[in-house]
Amino acid sequence: MDSILIYQAANDLVQNTGTRNIKRIARSCSLDISETPRFKDVLGFLSLHFDKPLILINSHLDSQTKQMVCGYALGHYLEHQILMDLHTLNKSLAITDKEICLYEPNAFASHLMLDSEEVYQMTKRKMNAAQIATAKRIHINLVLVKLLELHHLGYDLRHYHAQHHAFIKNLNLPAHFQFDVAAG
Repeated sequence: MDSILIYQAANDLVQNTGTRNIKRIARSCSLDISETPRFKDVLGFLSLHFDKPLILINSHLDSQTKQMVCGYALGHYLEHQILMDLHTLNKSLAITDKEICLYEPNAFASHLMLDSEEVYQMTKRKMNAAQIATAKRIHINLVLVKLLELHHLGYDLRHYHAQHHAFIKNLNLPAHFQFDVAAG
């Protein structure tokens, strides 16, 4: 899926549910959500073994990571549902540190939880990704993905480019969080 389709699907869902609360959105999509202390090596689990899909979240995680896991599971589930491809979705999906980095489910979750114009205005006020994450009480990875999505959607982020790259360099983050000055 490309950024425009992900953005449109997420914003349609926000409009239909009237909220950006990821757990409320997931529940409105008929997903049950539960937390469990039993997980040690996984962040969460998406299960389709029951009548209703179930998102299990590691209760030991901080609230922002729990949101990200919920959003990731919802994005993964809905991506298959939108593509009418639920039969190819495994009946259970462990969400680990490796899987949580997959781009499309996180892009979808970032669009669900963060308003594009609001995040853009925060960059205009010279807020970096960490400050935006703190202000919005959301995991920094979702903010970084949202900033990349704004770039892909054609937002002019030239005012933010140097600050963003300095932030990425200071935290020694992967280069895929960078975006080019010469945006479309």
